[in-house]
Amino acid sequence: MAQVVSLASAAQTALTAAKAGGTDLAQPTIQVPHSVAAEQALLGLLMVNNRQLDDLAGAIMAEHFYVPLHSAIFESLQTLVNRGREANPITLREMLRGTPYDDEASLIGHLTQMFENAGLGGDVKSLAEVIHTAYLQRQLMGLGESLRTQASAAHRAEEAKEVLDAVSGELFKLAETGSGSVTAKNLRDPLIEVITRAEEARKHGGGVAGVSTGFIDIDGLLGGLHKSDLIILAARPSMGKTSFAINIAQNVATRMLTGGSNGAAVGVFSLEMSADQLAARMLSSAAGISSRQLTNGHLSGAAFRRLTEAAGQLAELPMYIDDTPALSINALRARARRMKRLYGIGLLVVDYLQLMTGSKSSSSDNRVQEVSEISQGLKTIARELNVPVIALSQLSRSVENRDNKRPQLSDLRESGSIEQDADLVVFIYREDYYLARQLGAEESMDEKTMKMKEKLEQVRGKAEILFSKNRKGPTGTVTLMFHAETTTFHNAAPQHFGGPPPFDE
Repeated sequence: MAQVVSLASAAQTALTAAKAGGTDLAQPTIQVPHSVAAEQALLGLLMVNNRQLDDLAGAIMAEHFYVPLHSAIFESLQTLVNRGREANPITLREMLRGTPYDDEASLIGHLTQMFENAGLGGDVKSLAEVIHTAYLQRQLMGLGESLRTQASAAHRAEEAKEVLDAVSGELFKLAETGSGSVTAKNLRDPLIEVITRAEEARKHGGGVAGVSTGFIDIDGLLGGLHKSDLIILAARPSMGKTSFAINIAQNVATRMLTGGSNGAAVGVFSLEMSADQLAARMLSSAAGISSRQLTNGHLSGAAFRRLTEAAGQLAELPMYIDDTPALSINALRARARRMKRLYGIGLLVVDYLQLMTGSKSSSSDNRVQEVSEISQGLKTIARELNVPVIALSQLSRSVENRDNKRPQLSDLRESGSIEQDADLVVFIYREDYYLARQLGAEESMDEKTMKMKEKLEQVRGKAEILFSKNRKGPTGTVTLMFHAETTTFHNAAPQHFGGPPPFDE
């Protein structure tokens, strides 16, 4: 499938061909949105006062100019200023010597005319906005034309999906370029933000300044889940990483529904399990009914009443599930933006990272590079939407080959930049799972086996939540209780934990 291309590229090709035919490059003939006057006025002002280049702060780039000659002049001007040299008609003429524009007899005259007419067309910021707006119009028109052409050739579902993903990626890149907004902040602004969060935590008690996970010791360690953070939650199979993430999501959504502080609407992208499967897990947890009972239908009258009551409560939660499999990072980004716009989500859960796909270029190279692109994309989503993103991740099988099976950062599967991009890396370790599996294969009743059984009773139901990286605070381990029948995590402290919810057999 061909990449989506822009009309601007086609226009530049045509202009280059026009130059070969002797057409004046300062007066292009292809009529798409542009302003030659604005481009000339901006370049003239920048030649008169090179310092004004700083005022643009990346709002305009060489590719935003419609006239290739003007693009080359702007690029040369930037080069001269960055080298500490003055950019004027003479120095720019020298910079362009040996380029395709060197044979323009009127080049020095054109540069001089722009220099002499500077100040007649407005200020640099207004002119840059005119140029950038015309550039966006050209790009959007080009995407529209390209989309029409490629859509007509996309006869299969996967081909149509590729076109959608490509367009989504192009639109995202287009939105990111040349916004003109000031990205640098005075230290005063982030300091005020920190003080505001601390004040909120003081008012509500417990030190929770972000979104509350519903687990007291975790909130005490982290202060909640913070906006724009990428949280990687990783574990080996059967440790309960999906259950833990959904428990947090349910706690967060419940807080919002009940009007409590530090709650939020939650968006969930489930690439492995269907929405029905997730709903069944949540219902099992909320009603205190084992998943086996939901499957085999062995429910007493009391259990069924609990089930229907729990379903009614869960139906009110501000949780939104997208269970589309094999999403690309571009498609997920577009859908997450829509969730934010429609539902105002304050937390995003992605289950799980390795089931996503990157762009065609990264996937054609190697899997590590593709996963790196995905993790970087998830971090971008967290910052763009200004919400915490919990992304589940697999661990490599090397964990199983060690005596101590507690996960380490080096165990992140196809890690690439996962650890680097993450603000928080969390592992789940349940020793009782490994002991039970080992005892299941052990037939003798020697002293070693008896000690293992004693150890199993001591750690049964305990889950270690290991915070191995925390960019904003301390690392450490929090112990929770895991109820396997309902796949539910609970606070472990005696004053907060009253045992798993009842269930009927």
